[in-house]
Amino acid sequence: MLEARSLLVRAAWLDEPPPDPPRDLLRDALRLARRNDVEGILVRAYPDRLAAELRALEAAVSDYRGNLARACELLDAAGVTPVLIKALPDDDFTYSNFDLVVGDDGWDRALEALSDWTTRRSVYPLERRTKMLLYPPSGPAVHLHRSVAWFDIPVVSTAGLRAGAIPAVGVRCLLPAPSDRLRILLAHAAFQNHALSLAELREVRALAPAGSPGEIVRRAGDEGWGRGFRTAWSAARLATVRLDAGDPPALPVPMPLGATAATAFEHAAHLARSGAPLLAARELVLLGPLLVAKRRAAARAAS
Repeated sequence: MLEARSLLVRAAWLDEPPPDPPRDLLRDALRLARRNDVEGILVRAYPDRLAAELRALEAAVSDYRGNLARACELLDAAGVTPVLIKALPDDDFTYSNFDLVVGDDGWDRALEALSDWTTRRSVYPLERRTKMLLYPPSGPAVHLHRSVAWFDIPVVSTAGLRAGAIPAVGVRCLLPAPSDRLRILLAHAAFQNHALSLAELREVRALAPAGSPGEIVRRAGDEGWGRGFRTAWSAARLATVRLDAGDPPALPVPMPLGATAATAFEHAAHLARSGAPLLAARELVLLGPLLVAKRRAAARAAS
């Protein structure tokens, strides 16, 4: 019997959407698609059945692309070249904000450049030093980053990110090199979300040939989470094998609890050796509460 998870996997992973699924099943699959950031794929697979959702999707995507273009124009005029992470300019992007890395050197100029266009600012309590949300009159907010960091703990160096970045087409920003995109994606799963969404697994599949696995692991090792990268990579690859076989795991796919803890300890030890003991202590202090919070959020979403 077809169930929501199988319907979503057939539509958004195998590109074989079942014809004419029952209404309730399609609605359940849509809720699951939203939790996995693949709403656009499912809605476009059933444009007649999900006509209202398609209109809302197209409006959200238009807002994203318009706000991204405008933010990047303003930053470029101020001499700041942002790097767009965790998304591409032409994505079916419906999240409430998009992420631009401007570095420490571009931070003040970026805030000034966006000040007249945005109406308010906010920061997350655990990320006061490295990130800020700037809200335009409508559409998704600009999430400015000093670096690729989670909870004010740096993971991927801005200098390395910029060195490999490539110009986006039609938007005045840079995009990470494919190998950096893959590393950022798995770092996001290992350090913040502790899970991989179906959208992220699709990107892992697309980026798998992004470069020498040994070189990517070496770079993650230089950043202090080489074993953590290998664990996240293995979890992602195992999930893709199951998805290819039509045997979907729980979605999003939770990272092994022990592995996420081990990654934090590995990275904290690297920070301590690198002369940042306070950041190392912060990472360890936050680990327990974050694991509990993420597991509770996942349980609520699944219920």
